[in-house]
Amino acid sequence: MNRYFVIAFTHHSTGLKDLESLFVDQAFIPERLQKIKKELHADGLMYLSTCNRVEFIFSIQGVIDKDAAKKLLAIFQPTWDSKKVKWALAHMLELYGEDAVRHVFEVASSLDSLVVGEREIITQVRSAYEWSHEHKLTDDFIRILIRKTIETAKKVYTDTKIAEKPVSVMSLACRKMQEWHVGFDSRVLMIGAGQTADIMVKYLSKHGFKNFAVFNRTLKHAKELASRYKVEAYSLDELKTYRKGFDVIITCAHTTKPIITPAIFEKLSVGEKSGKIVVDLGLPPNVDKAILKKKNVRGVAIKDLEGIAKTNLNERKSEMTLAGNIIKEAVQEFYTDVQGRKIEIAMSHVPKRIQEIKEKAISSVFHKEIQSLNPGSREILEKVVDYLEKKYISIPMQLAKEILMNQDK
Repeated sequence: MNRYFVIAFTHHSTGLKDLESLFVDQAFIPERLQKIKKELHADGLMYLSTCNRVEFIFSIQGVIDKDAAKKLLAIFQPTWDSKKVKWALAHMLELYGEDAVRHVFEVASSLDSLVVGEREIITQVRSAYEWSHEHKLTDDFIRILIRKTIETAKKVYTDTKIAEKPVSVMSLACRKMQEWHVGFDSRVLMIGAGQTADIMVKYLSKHGFKNFAVFNRTLKHAKELASRYKVEAYSLDELKTYRKGFDVIITCAHTTKPIITPAIFEKLSVGEKSGKIVVDLGLPPNVDKAILKKKNVRGVAIKDLEGIAKTNLNERKSEMTLAGNIIKEAVQEFYTDVQGRKIEIAMSHVPKRIQEIKEKAISSVFHKEIQSLNPGSREILEKVVDYLEKKYISIPMQLAKEILMNQDK
């Protein structure tokens, strides 16, 4: 498992407020990740970014560069000065081998989440892998890591009560809205069309809300989300000209600057003086701070949920111990999975080589002798040769497994 390496910035190590500075405009991410993969000589890379973490999960054969984190930051945040880089190096996690694998399992099982027990993270991890795979960043060892990660997280959620009475950042935000007695007929503007937006629209729809307008940088994605719930869809640029008013704005977009500026907020309000609700689930924040200070605005953001998250953590401590035991067992099982995959790769040429030997023996070395046999004898010979071929393939595979399983991790 020594090939696994993780560089992570989380709400634990970095803090939610400072975590904002790590986020990069989505348009630049694929190219920068490709450069990072090449610079660190990585076989595979997976990028995970949520509201409370930014993580880089590597598969690297051989010695890992001692300056890997510095090189990563130089590419991922090219405008940072030495002071900012020094800060990041002091507030990140570098995890190797078994520790890296255990960390990934804990993340997907929500043990490392801001809100322990929230199930959304398992989908976020799966989606992050699929995105990284689509951009040709991953390798086979990342694939088997995430396969085991999802399997382990599902077991944690099934065999413990850690997700009983599920709580998530989204559900906590919705709880706030309920406390403020937001009416079901409220006009809701949803900024963003990703997974968090989908969950929010689904959650609110289930509780009676029907009047949504979805805005997203990519109109296609906005339409895809809107079609699932039969609501309106717009491009993000249309926020500037939208004049149907609103009661609630929910934002959950990836952006390095606020989307809802005071000027846009005033235009969206179309002169209405009624109270407005702002739910900002973006990190960095999608809503300008000045808006939340307005007299007619009640708002909630990720940072406002930290107190509730701590209470939730205390309620789930006993289940975290059980979950930790499941993860410990899964890490040991995964060691066998990795060794097995190494054997498959190392021995992948064996079947082809044996096939070549068999074909040479039949077509050249013993060709005359075989041709002199009667059909019945030839058929028996072919069966014997096929049987031996299969056995010869399995023997080196089995021996290799026994040798590797007896080695130290």
